[in-house]
Amino acid sequence: MTHPGGLGPEGQKELLDELASVLLASAPGNWELIVLEYKCIGRHVEIRVGVKDSNGQPISWEPPAEVDKIFWRLRVGMYREGHGTWFSSFFRMRQPGTYEVFYNWDNEPRWTADAESFAKEQELFPRSDERTPEWFRQRLAGS
Repeated sequence: MTHPGGLGPEGQKELLDELASVLLASAPGNWELIVLEYKCIGRHVEIRVGVKDSNGQPISWEPPAEVDKIFWRLRVGMYREGHGTWFSSFFRMRQPGTYEVFYNWDNEPRWTADAESFAKEQELFPRSDERTPEWFRQRLAGS
């Protein structure tokens, strides 16, 4: 399978800026902080959202579907041959739209993924033995 990969820092920034724009356009009017945790294994995706107003009170809000698509493009683009790609990302944006992002390449997120998702992950984003975390190796053995 051919993997696009090759998304450098500039391409990553473009996608993150696009994500910030999508969030700014769809966020509730009185938001102060938006936190997104995107977790993906194979085709299994979980997105956790937290939004707070200027008083620190939680606001109920669902991000648009475009958020999932942008994170997926980041994940595919950041694939490195033999290294795989990241399993989860933590995106935090504050008013007026400044953001920071963190990627988890090695640690197992807390998720509800089924066994087939781990095999699909290895098919889509293969990792060499030395780049495969032990927890992932165990999950693959169980699929």
